[in-house]
This record gives sequence, C-alpha cells and structure tokens, in this order.
Amino acid sequence: MRYNRGMEEERIIYTKKKRGWFLVTLKLVFLAVLLVALYGVAYQPVLLPVLKNIEELAVGTDTVQEADNATQAQLPAPSGEKAVSFDWKYRGKKYSLGTKLYDSYYQFYSALPTGVAEGPSEREQRTLGNQMFVTLFDGDDTVPALARSLQALGAENKLDENQMVELVTAFVQTIPYDQEKLDRRTSGLDGATEKILYPYEVLYQETGVCQDKSHLAYALLRELGYGVAFFLFPDPRDNHMAVGVKCPLQYSNYDSGYCFLETTSLGNRIGVVPDLIPQSRIATSDIAIASFASDQPETEYEPLGRVEILNTVEGKEYTGIIQTISMERELASLKKTLNTQSSRLTALNADIAGEQAELDALEKKLKSLSKDERYDEYNDLVPKYNKKLSAMKKDIKAYNADVAAYNRMADRYNTVKNTLYR
Repeated sequence: MRYNRGMEEERIIYTKKKRGWFLVTLKLVFLAVLLVALYGVAYQPVLLPVLKNIEELAVGTDTVQEADNATQAQLPAPSGEKAVSFDWKYRGKKYSLGTKLYDSYYQFYSALPTGVAEGPSEREQRTLGNQMFVTLFDGDDTVPALARSLQALGAENKLDENQMVELVTAFVQTIPYDQEKLDRRTSGLDGATEKILYPYEVLYQETGVCQDKSHLAYALLRELGYGVAFFLFPDPRDNHMAVGVKCPLQYSNYDSGYCFLETTSLGNRIGVVPDLIPQSRIATSDIAIASFASDQPETEYEPLGRVEILNTVEGKEYTGIIQTISMERELASLKKTLNTQSSRLTALNADIAGEQAELDALEKKLKSLSKDERYDEYNDLVPKYNKKLSAMKKDIKAYNADVAAYNRMADRYNTVKNTLYR
C-alpha cells in the first residue's frame, strides 16, 4: 500500500508541477495580449507553442510575414526627379495631367517583393499578394495626390460621381498596354522585365499589362472612396485580371455587388465583361459588326472563364451601369437578329448561286442547240430558261433588299456600340 500511495503522491506532485507551468503560460499569454492592447505590440503566436500547433502556425505566419516585408521597407529620400504627363480623352474631351516622380522611389518599388509564400489556400495567397501591391507607403503621396488631381479635374468639368469613375477608368486604360512584356512572358521568359508592377512603377514606366494597370486603377478608386475589388481569372487559358467597382447588386457581374472594369485598353465599358483577343491578350468589348459580304476578316475572340473575386473593399457605388445595361440589351437584341439574318442571307446566297449554275448549264445547252441548228429543241428549252431567269431575278431582288436591311441594322448596332464605348 505504501508503494502504491507513494506512486500516487508522486503522480499528484507531477500534476501540480504541470498545472503550475500551465498557469505561468496563461499569465504570459495574458501579458502579451495586454501589451498589444496598450502599446500595439505585434503578438507572434508561434512563440507560444504550448497553446498552438507550431507547424500550422509556421505556414500562416510565413505567408503574412512575406507580404509584410514590403510594408516594413523604408522609402528612400526623393532623388532623380522625372516629370511625367498623361493625356487622354473622356466623352470626346481631352484631359491632361502631370506629376513628378523620382528614380529613387522607382528603384525602391522595383526591389520590393512580388509574391508571397504559399499560404493555407491559393485564394489567401492571391489575396495577400494583391494587398501587397496596393498598400501605400508612408512618405509616398503619389497615388493619393494623383487621385486628388483627378478629382479636381472632375470638379472643374462638373463631372458627377459616376463620371468620376469613368474618368479614372479612361485615364488608366489610356496608359499603353505592354505587349512586349506579355510576349516575353508568353514565350516562357522570366526575370525583372517580366515582374508584376506596383502602381508607382506603372506610372513611371507609363505602361503595364492587365495586372499592373489593375493595381493602379484599384488604388486610385479606393483613394477616391469607391468600393473596389479584383476580378482574377486564374486559369492558364485566361491569365487575366480586372477591377470591380461597387455597384447595385442586381446589375453587378457574377452576382458579386461589383461591376467589371477592364483596364487594358480603351473601348471597354464598366459592367461589360469583355472577350480576349487571342494574339495580344488585350480584352475588348468594342466589337464591331461588318457589313454583310464585306471583305473585312472577322476577328476571333475568346470569352473569359472562371473568376475569383478578391480584396473587396466597401465604398461608394457606381450607378452608371443602369444606362449601360439598357444599351447592352439593345446591342444584344440587335446582335441576335443580325446573326439570324446573316445565316439566312448566307443560305439565300447559296440558293442564288445554285440557280445561277442551272442557268449557266441551260445557256450552254441553248448555245449548243443553236449552233447545231436544232431550233425545235432550242425553242422548247427557251421557256424553261426564261422562267428560271425570272425566278432568279426575283430572288436576287429580295436578297439585295435583305442585305440592305441587314446593313442598316449593322449600322445601328455600331452607332449604339460607339456611343456605349466612346
């Protein structure tokens, strides 16, 4: 019994020691939380493995730390001044804006991280990566100052809240698309020339691809108080990014509460999801319809696929989408009718070509009969020839009238389209 009781007493003493350490650990946790509350000290849970699993914490902490490296970097003193001016059109009017940039700032942004370590999920990794590019640095007022200048231009020209979004959109869309960068990336080349750009780099280089320019548009609109998001199309076939601007849910894209805003080129209306031009990978909604039987070759377009909506920020709504939807519906109706008419005209054209072939054969036979002086057979065949000729002329007249109607409808489509995407 003494032996068993000794074991029992020893076990109790050991348990008390463990509880003592546990209380110490809890006190440390409480102290750490208190420091955060009082002084804003960053609490690193990986330092307290007693309470959490070290391996699980390491993944999440490394991912956040990688993204935080950029925000912890110190902006250098401004040097190497560069004057940059931007010219663009909005609603038929010319706008111009100038700003001062610095080579020292540009070199600073060029050296910042462009990716994050693997996170718990691809979605979280992409979200952290996006956030890294649109986080502002203390001391760099470039993007806020540019937003204020754009707002001043809007006030000077009596633009409303919706038109301000469109003005910013046109500004970013006008910045040239970096086709050479995309070609190098598509060819499998990599390195500094293919890096994802921060908004400052886009302004300094005065060029960028979809992701680069989306970072700039997102940062500017957020600075102006609008709700924004990123629309990411991660599938390799798409490899595309755009911005979403807060808009009424019933008019939004993908039922997200955000309207699609394409940055790669002019002619893309907010709220209209564009197609990609395969060769250039530029997205466009500005697709003209040529006149029927035109020699102009039709361009092939690729629709965008799976989308992820990331980094959503609440803010002011863009309601200009309501008018856009009305015009879009007219365009969709016209396009549907034009497609139906095009198929019909193609079939009619084939029928007339068949009639012409029959007439050519009859004409050849008539010439042969005339040459052989077989006049009775010739005269018997003439009524058949004339009947077919009369029918073909009637079909041609109807065909030409349908072609004229098609072309008028195509002109209307292109007029509405030009109004929508001007």
